[in-house]
Amino acid sequence: MLYIYARTSTVEQNVQQQVNYLEGKYKVDGVYSDQQTGKTLDRPEFIKLKAVVKCGDSIVVQDLSRIGRNTTEVLEFVDEMVGKGVGIKIDDLGEIDITSSAGKMVLTTLAAVATMQREQMLEKQAIGIATARAEGKYRGKQQSQATIDKCKQAISLIEGMGYSKEKAAKASGVGVATLYRYIKTS
Repeated sequence: MLYIYARTSTVEQNVQQQVNYLEGKYKVDGVYSDQQTGKTLDRPEFIKLKAVVKCGDSIVVQDLSRIGRNTTEVLEFVDEMVGKGVGIKIDDLGEIDITSSAGKMVLTTLAAVATMQREQMLEKQAIGIATARAEGKYRGKQQSQATIDKCKQAISLIEGMGYSKEKAAKASGVGVATLYRYIKTS
């Protein structure tokens, strides 16, 4: 069986483009995709995929960074899959065998590059935030309307029913820290 794994870092990005591209090249038996950061492999669909694959199966990704951007975790994942007899195809590497000694070297190098790219992105982001703060333009992460509505509901429970902030947040489906942030900025 051949499975696709696709990933984008945010829900605003289009993960379906990766899926469509890979489905156009391969005859696949299943598709798993996440829209979460690559800094960790702790992603719901990725975990499901790891549980489903068995000896003789293969996983195809568009490029190595779609698996993740943490060198150690990516290499451990590849070792785990190789140990289970699961093949891994990284589409943009062509026909390179990542289990050969040369393939392992390429894999290790590319995993390190993916980690470096993430770290560079975070450094640039921090510089941008510092500049915006200095200019008085930085407002931080903005809450979605759904989150704002949940916070308003929690405040109603606090004021109308006497709930604690923690209990109101839980009942409204919003994080306690998010509720406190909302109260502070309102």
